Amino acid sequence: MIHAGHLMGGASLIKKYKLGAAITSTGTIAGDGTTSALGVIPCTTTAFISAVGLTNDAGTYSTTQGATEGMVSINVRSDQIIKARASGAAADGTVLVSHTNTSASAGGTVLTATVGTHSCVGGTIWCVSGNNVGLSRSVTATSSNASVTVTVPFPRAIAVGDVFHLIPWNMAGLGADSADGSGFVQTTTLFLEANSVIASGTGGDVSVVDLELNGAGNSYVLFKLRNHVHDSDARAA
Repeated sequence: MIHAGHLMGGASLIKKYKLGAAITSTGTIAGDGTTSALGVIPCTTTAFISAVGLTNDAGTYSTTQGATEGMVSINVRSDQIIKARASGAAADGTVLVSHTNTSASAGGTVLTATVGTHSCVGGTIWCVSGNNVGLSRSVTATSSNASVTVTVPFPRAIAVGDVFHLIPWNMAGLGADSADGSGFVQTTTLFLEANSVIASGTGGDVSVVDLELNGAGNSYVLFKLRNHVHDSDARAA
């Protein structure tokens, strides 16, 4: 994951933190977790509780006398926008699955394909080949491994052979983003990308700022951390 600016503009505010566990990669979300007495630790793939921010470097934690104290630098601004590539699996570096439509939808509302067993209600589909290339819609219903449905139709029929990508995030609505403005992102195994093959509405607590809907290997979700140690409104909620 990488830094992509701030909602309020301006420069990053970088602070050095003591480590409570090893952070092996730059671009990891760090928080105080349950070991705040020791220092910051990597957030889990599914929870960004008491997040401090995105790391600018890595560090090694050690309890050996004489070893260098583990430190890591973090952008601590609570309005930081974090950009994560959408991965097509729990593993980092996986491309998105291409879903090829197998049954024509004259009304432009149903993609029939092996779309996975997870619910993507509240997610987004977009066309990368076919009648509606370059257009996207919010997902309002899913049928396990069979289809996804949109309420706002694509302007042209969804033809057999049209190809779509599918992610579990949206910028508004229920599911990936609930009515109070919250959303959820689950990271990949190494904490560096966003896992796109999980049910909408599961993962770490964020607010989705933007989506970059491109190809199978270069699409992104941009978000802000909601449970941030320096965001008094979020911590009081």
